[in-house]
Amino acid sequence: MSTGAVTGGPLAGHWLQVAQMLADWLDPGFLAPGLTAQDLFWAGVAVFGAAVLRGFTGFGFALAAVPLTSLVLPPEVVVPVVMVVQLIIGTGDAVRERRAVDRGVVLWLTVGVALATPLGMWLLIWLPPATTRIAIGGVVLLGVAASWRPPDLGDLVRLRSVRIGVGALAGLFTGLAAMPGPPAVAYMLAAERDPRVIRATLMVFFFFTAVAGTISAWGAGLIGRTELVLTAISLPLVIGGSAIGAALFGLGATRFYRPAALIILLATGLTTIIREIVIY
Repeated sequence: MSTGAVTGGPLAGHWLQVAQMLADWLDPGFLAPGLTAQDLFWAGVAVFGAAVLRGFTGFGFALAAVPLTSLVLPPEVVVPVVMVVQLIIGTGDAVRERRAVDRGVVLWLTVGVALATPLGMWLLIWLPPATTRIAIGGVVLLGVAASWRPPDLGDLVRLRSVRIGVGALAGLFTGLAAMPGPPAVAYMLAAERDPRVIRATLMVFFFFTAVAGTISAWGAGLIGRTELVLTAISLPLVIGGSAIGAALFGLGATRFYRPAALIILLATGLTTIIREIVIY
């Protein structure tokens, strides 16, 4: 996130003023050392862009938003905010997409998530922020690799034990980085060919991971005033971005479904890791 001057005309200048007011009210030094209004502005841009990706593909919000916003905010702040945002926005998704969902997949993936999310939350608290950011970048790249060439599991995709195992891995990533996507996306791309079923199942499943993640974060004391205020700021951006992404999906641009998501996520993961290696 650049801390330099924000350009782009009167509209960008207006939103920069809003970001400055928010930064002054939130006490940037409390959120993160050296945080500026420009940082808050670009964090908002990242959240909005991640929401567009989410609306289009049904996944990718946390995979894009967490590493980018973690460049200016501590991961232990970003992860709970993303969890709460996904919980709120995902409620509507769960209702809207319920008819296209593979319910058996969602059920057993969620069982695995419930078992493993607390462990991931413990890792988030225990690991240093720089290490967590590199781990987040690695999770993103793992998701890209698994999604680009989904494993050929054959009939194994229908086994209950496989679904629970995939869900447990998703739960681990949920607690650590609010990112259940990599194992779940890889599984769905390997098990299902209809983009609409994939999209609906992932969106409903991510709602349940957000429930598990929010409960774990609250129990660990990671959700307070700062996280709730940032959630309130993020929600309009996520709602607007998701609506735009969903509209693009509805226009029939399904041939861009996989490459658009994977190229963006690949760039995000590489940027996060390279930046941490160069700085530290």
